[in-house]
Order: sequence, then C-alpha cells, then structure tokens
Amino acid sequence: MLTRNRDSFSIRAIASNRSDCGEGPIWNSSKNIVTWVDIAGKKWHQTPIGSNESDSATTFTLPTVIGAIVERSRGGYFAAVEEGFGSISSNGEYKLEIEFLPKGERMNDAKADASGRWWVGSCDFNFVQGRGRLHVVDHDWKITTIETGVTLPNGLGWSPDNKSFYFIDSMQRLMWRYDYDTDSGNLSHRSVFVKFPEKGGLPDGLAIATDGSILVALCGGGQIDVYAPDGTLKEIIPLPVTLPTSCAFGGADGSTLIVTSAGGGVDLAKEPLAGLTMAIEGLGYSGKPSEVFGG
Repeated sequence: MLTRNRDSFSIRAIASNRSDCGEGPIWNSSKNIVTWVDIAGKKWHQTPIGSNESDSATTFTLPTVIGAIVERSRGGYFAAVEEGFGSISSNGEYKLEIEFLPKGERMNDAKADASGRWWVGSCDFNFVQGRGRLHVVDHDWKITTIETGVTLPNGLGWSPDNKSFYFIDSMQRLMWRYDYDTDSGNLSHRSVFVKFPEKGGLPDGLAIATDGSILVALCGGGQIDVYAPDGTLKEIIPLPVTLPTSCAFGGADGSTLIVTSAGGGVDLAKEPLAGLTMAIEGLGYSGKPSEVFGG
C-alpha cells in the first residue's frame, strides 16, 4: 500500500458553489455534465465538466432535505428526500410523489443499477443505531426493503461485470460484498469485504473503476482509499479537504474523478476547497457513466 504523491495528479474545483454537505455526484456522458446534491442545504447543483466548465453551477432549491438524485430514462430526475421520493422536471420543478419514511428519518446515498433500478439507503436524522435500511425502487415505483439493521447506509455500487454489489455502513465501518443477479436484482451471500480502521475518517460514498478498483471517500480522513477487487488496500489518494463525501467518474473519457465535499463548519481559510466539488486528473483510473433510473 502506498500514498499517492500529490504532485502526480491535479485537483481543481469544477464550480464555485459551496455545499454544507455535498454528496452523490452523477455523470451524464452524452451531455458531459455532473449533478450533485447538498443534503444540509436542501439543494442540488449541475454543471458541465471539461472544456465547457463555467465558474458556477446551476442551482435548484427544494422544500425538503434531498439525499440523492438520479436521472430518469424518460427525462427529468427522481429524488430521494426526507419523506420518501419526489420527481423533478427537466426545468427543476419538484413534486413529492411517495411518502414512505416515518418522521425523524431521511434518505441518504443512492445509485441506479444497470437494469434501471434505483438503490437507496435511509437513516435516522441522528444516526440511531440499527434504524438504517436499504431499499430498491423498481421501474413501476414499487419499493422493496432489502436490508435492515444498519445505521448510516452509504457507498453502494457494482463490479464492472455486475456480479458483485458493494454496500457501506459508515457507522459500523464496514463494506459488504454480495453476489448480485442483474436480471432479478437479487442479492445473496453477504460477506464483509472491508473492515475500515477506527481512525482515519468514516467511509462514505464510492466509485468503481473499470478495472474493478473501488475508490472510497473517507469523510474526516481527507483522502480517497483505493481497494483492489480482492479487498486489499492498494493506495491512498490525499486530498486538500478533510471532509470528502463521495466520488464518481466523469470527463470526456471517464478518467476524471469527481469528488464532492462538505464545507459546513470548516475553516475555509485553511481549506479553501471545502464544500466544493472537485475534479481530479491523472490518477490512472476510469469509470463508466452513471446509470439512469427506469421509473
């Protein structure tokens, strides 16, 4: 295991919009745009990446806490929110569609699979142990709860061959691996894939590279940990922010790592990039565009 030399890659902010808790970046390769949410700010942002980057992202404000957002195959977006799920039109108009969660809970991280299902974690606002769950939303908006008894569901994704599913509970500092069936969406044979150290930040969102490497944002640790497909720690990528929250691949060829971060309560004089969404070039990894929700 090694720590990547900071001089071997470059980091820049892709927009000046600062988030209290930026999360859940998704990349649309046809438009080459990145979309992410600010959970604490009740906002979501969108900006081009690469040659068309602008100084600031387009920002939309919601009347509720938004944990994650996903593009829909029919156009517009679907949002995982405090109450459950809402739709967002292509021009940003929001409508609550499904009230699903009890008061005191909210939706958190989410990701669509290759079949267009949307996998979403929910948690207690105060992260009460065991109140977290993992749900899947099908094309007809049917919601199935897959896992219970977790605390802060985060960091979910699939191996490049779609035979493995990975899922993090930040508070337990665990990443599990499951066998995954793409056709049915069934999970089986859960096993502990990574037990994260007690020190070094909480494991948060993740991205999976085309070579099967799993890149995990360590919130509070100021780094991205890269794991091989066998679960061994390959390398550490140091960051100029203490609170990275999630990551996704993007850019013209998918070789840019997009990293969201939290800026709430951070001394910006010491961490001027805190709360901004960043692009990292030169890491040598690449990934696929974000999948879309079929519902």
